[in-house]
Amino acid sequence: MRALLWVVLAAAGLWSGYWFVGAQAIQRGSAQALAQAAEQGLTTRSTGLRVTGFPNRFDLVATAPEIFDPASGYGWQGDEAQLLAMTWKPWHLIALAPLSQRITTPEGDIDLTASRLRGSLMLTPDTDMALQGIVIEAADLALAGPRGRLRVASASFATDADPTRQNSHRIGLRVTDLTPDPAVFAALPGLPAQMSGLQLDAFVLLTGPLDRHAAGVPPEVAGLILDAATLDWGPLQVSAKGTLAAVSDGTAEGRIDLHVENWRLLPGVLGQSGLIDPVLAPTVLRALEIMAKDGPDPEVLDTALTFKSGRMRLGALPLGPAPRLAYRQ
Repeated sequence: MRALLWVVLAAAGLWSGYWFVGAQAIQRGSAQALAQAAEQGLTTRSTGLRVTGFPNRFDLVATAPEIFDPASGYGWQGDEAQLLAMTWKPWHLIALAPLSQRITTPEGDIDLTASRLRGSLMLTPDTDMALQGIVIEAADLALAGPRGRLRVASASFATDADPTRQNSHRIGLRVTDLTPDPAVFAALPGLPAQMSGLQLDAFVLLTGPLDRHAAGVPPEVAGLILDAATLDWGPLQVSAKGTLAAVSDGTAEGRIDLHVENWRLLPGVLGQSGLIDPVLAPTVLRALEIMAKDGPDPEVLDTALTFKSGRMRLGALPLGPAPRLAYRQ
């Protein structure tokens, strides 16, 4: 019995030593990261930086953190941020973001609040530390800035390493009950004040792995496989599916098929969202009218976004330069 007691005490001592050594390493690493940020010209502040969670977690807690880039005019501050990891699996990180934040931009400040805002990062437990997955969740998210206000009941974003393809990650996005600024839906008669849902399910193909070596040679996007994307905004229903690939100069080539119900509402949405110049909305509307004439239902439009030779088209309507998936030299 006495021998068992000594074994338990020894194990407790070793575990305590492991935790304190790990906590000191995290404290030193955080201080070094702040020093490196200062060397790069960034201004950083925090009223408190500590490691808690003994004995089963490493909890890095930053009170009133701030970071600002004087060169660009961008910055960020919040009330309290936490980065957590279980002692027995430090390759799985959990972040608890401040529920009240302020983002500084050259155009003005953006205030962000939420009742829940957290994320997690999962790496492979080996020397490469390759990305396995990311999960970000938000509830009662609200933004207010110089360009208006935005509210979201819930949102989630997730990635997962794709075992069927090399350097591929599946990504998913879910947004429910999105309420744009009143000025937006006031300019869009026929649409309700709240968008019911926005969903995305796709695969991103990369030129290399996302691991600890990626900082030296960051991988670029090689292609995008869009399994499904949907927009549910009252009478306006949009679904999309297709494939894009980055050609030698990094521009996108491929095709995204679109199915749009009550398509006459679409040009206004594209203009208000900044996807097209609002001045072009009437031209887009007339082009869509021509496309819809050949369909069996005049209120339903089936067409495609095509990307070829550096140009982008909606059906036969030219929209301008194709977007870049990668910025290759």
